[in-house]
Amino acid sequence: MITPQMPVGADSARPAVLQSVLELGATDRQMPAEQAIREVVGVAQAAEECGFHRFWVAEHHASLDAVSSAPAVLIAHVAARTQRIHVGAGGVMLPNYAPYTVAEQFATLGALHPGRIDLGVGRSSGGTGDHGKLLEAALRRDARAALEFPALIDELMGFLDPPTRAQTPIEPERPTLHLSPRVASPTQVYVLGTSENGARTAAERSLPFVYGLHLGQSKCRPAAVERYRATFDPGPRGARPYVIASLNVLCAGSDDEAEQLALHTACNAVRRRVTALGEPPDKAREEFLTRKVLEDQQVVHGGRSTVMEGIERVAKTLGVDEIMLVPYDLTGTGRGRTLRMLTGRQAPTLAVAPAT
Repeated sequence: MITPQMPVGADSARPAVLQSVLELGATDRQMPAEQAIREVVGVAQAAEECGFHRFWVAEHHASLDAVSSAPAVLIAHVAARTQRIHVGAGGVMLPNYAPYTVAEQFATLGALHPGRIDLGVGRSSGGTGDHGKLLEAALRRDARAALEFPALIDELMGFLDPPTRAQTPIEPERPTLHLSPRVASPTQVYVLGTSENGARTAAERSLPFVYGLHLGQSKCRPAAVERYRATFDPGPRGARPYVIASLNVLCAGSDDEAEQLALHTACNAVRRRVTALGEPPDKAREEFLTRKVLEDQQVVHGGRSTVMEGIERVAKTLGVDEIMLVPYDLTGTGRGRTLRMLTGRQAPTLAVAPAT
């Protein structure tokens, strides 16, 4: 049962599942960038007002439909305009950068906003479609970078949280590259993924795993979460598996209203895609493709009770520790509306039995 106003852990018989927000920075192409970024901040403030646990921003490049190309900069801006909510990256596409650069950025963010900064990392480029090769060249990204993702995480973690003498064999002294600023509590790293490879990468490093369910059925591998738990290594600190699943949601006053709003957003996506191909479809084809987008992206939409039931179903099926909601709308107003309607200005927690 979903109990929106019950504090986390209030029901000792069943574990409470935290809820957080992932912001994709989606925008209408006609909207000025300044306004789009103000709307991202507005969604973050709505998430904090409603009591959500985290607010993460994505990384997208070469897109006219998003303003989230520089997550570290956007995180700094959002964190400065909120007070309590955890702010982080969902995520930084690590092969695009030198791990030391990412470590410096997030150490600085951690010093500016102690205890509030999260670092989710992924292996993709953050680009889409035909821009792939051009983007790799512009970012100076090595073609083998995605294959080296696990090693890049190890390097990043070595800078953020270097092992102590007690954790490593005694070896001759050698020069050490220190990270500045050095903060008391290193930024927590989360591994983003949709496949068993990403799950294994997180499990072997005793890290939390963020399952990108919002990316759609065509990209997600259902066995990933099970593989993560089955192969999880507690490591020297005795860590436990921790699973976050991201999910597209749209909440409105009724199921019918939500259906129309979801179709509108999906139709915009279809029209942008076919316009790029230069072959606009007829009305029937457009409607078919629009509904196919909603189905593939598994958008949970409807009135409040319908959406809450859908969230509970996903949480129970996957046995997650946390659900990260992705409000499905092109405007910040719409995304904030979904969060407020779902919670009534109170963030929901889920009390569900773990998956068996």
